[in-house]
Amino acid sequence: MYSSSPVPQLLQSLQDFADKLAQIISDPDIDWHWRPDDSSWSLNEVMCHLRDVEREVHLARYLAVLSRDNPFLSGVTSDEWAAARAYNDQDGREAAVSFLELRRQSLEKLSSLDFDQWQRTGTHAFFGTTSLQELINLAVEHDQAHWQQIQELLSAPA
Repeated sequence: MYSSSPVPQLLQSLQDFADKLAQIISDPDIDWHWRPDDSSWSLNEVMCHLRDVEREVHLARYLAVLSRDNPFLSGVTSDEWAAARAYNDQDGREAAVSFLELRRQSLEKLSSLDFDQWQRTGTHAFFGTTSLQELINLAVEHDQAHWQQIQELLSAPA
């Protein structure tokens, strides 16, 4: 697929993102439902999205690649889940706590892998053959994109 960051750096990035989210959700004054405009997500929706993607996309793919030889990894258009799953009606803080637990599980599983396991591959619907390491790199990029979005939501006018 493409060149990925070294494994220790990827794992640290996954942990750093979780640590930053943990700090955010401890703030009692967050407006979880504020949106900059009608086409943007609220922090509530972002947290629900992160939870569901960690569970149904990232962790599911990691486990598939580790447990089966060259599994097919379907493409997902998870942005559609926000409306379909009524994310804005859910509890964003609770979704964030669930995300943190799922991320902990991901990191626990990933941190014990050896070199050969990191090179295991699956066939991604969009990208073709991809290694576990590349999948983790995608997860880090996903985190980074949403971190920028979260920062913009947290700088909302009072």
